[in-house]
This record gives sequence, structure tokens and C-alpha cells, in this order.
Amino acid sequence: MKKKIIGVFFILLSIFIVFVSAFVYETAQQTVAQTITNIATLNLKNSALGNIEEGETISYTKGNATNLDAAISIMTTKQNVYLHLNSDIDSLSTHYSTYTITVKFFTIPVDSDYSEGTTACTLTLTSPSDVVILDEDGSWVFDFEVTTTAQSVSENYLATATIVVTAESTP
Repeated sequence: MKKKIIGVFFILLSIFIVFVSAFVYETAQQTVAQTITNIATLNLKNSALGNIEEGETISYTKGNATNLDAAISIMTTKQNVYLHLNSDIDSLSTHYSTYTITVKFFTIPVDSDYSEGTTACTLTLTSPSDVVILDEDGSWVFDFEVTTTAQSVSENYLATATIVVTAESTP
């Protein structure tokens, strides 16, 4: 009887080993790879506007401030790239009654629905950020026009406006 039980045990053990071995040899491995592509290359130009007196309004264009010419240039590799312009000019409202940056198309790709010389977007004290949808891939260049009206100050004040420009494939 003992031999019979041992025999049945070894038979069940061999079946169990075959069953476990089948699971071990049924494993596989899968790899998923993805490449992140660069959709745009940005070039920005810093601009110095000079001095302004209290109560004075000055409008700067590329005609009287050449550093506003080609302020942003971007090369896109796909259509419908979102060009985000986020500025901090709203923080200048205590020293300026007007601070407006008009971004104009200077160079556009051939098949774009935009026209050179037209306004792409406007940043103001109350609306310091905007988005431009670049409808075609290719080379884009933007000029700035800036209008400022200074308020009264008790001493000289150095005002700096910062614009963060990003290009994304999503709004």
C-alpha cells in the first residue's frame, strides 16, 4: 500500500512539474518605444526702449526702434502650432497707464491664411497673454510695436517687461 501511495505521489508530482513548466515557458517580453519630436525652434531678441518721462506716451515701431524688428522668429515642422506669449506687463500697471505690445506678422509661410504686416496678437496691461495659431509649417517672423504711457513717479524707475514665448502642439 505504501508503494502504491508513493507511486501515485510521483505520478502526480511529474504531472505537476510538466504543468508548472508549461507556464514558465509561456512567458514573453514586449518593448514599447516612442520618439518625442521637436515641433518648433524659437529665436528671441531682447529690446531696450530707452527713457520715457512722466506722463509721456511713446510708440515704438521697427522704424524708430530697430531692435523690435524680427523680435520673434520660429521654424515649425508641423501645421497648427500654438505660439503662446505670456508676459508680466500687468505688474507694470502702477507705473504705466498704457503698456501695449502689438505682435505683427513679418514673414509667413507661403500657404498661410495670415497676411504679412497684420496683427497676430496684442498684449496689454489688462490682457498680458495671448496665443497665435501658426496654421502652416515653415518659417515665421514677428515684429513688435510697443506703446507706453508713463505715470508719475517719485524717483527714476527701471521697468522691465518679460515675455515668455512657447510653441506647443496643444492649446
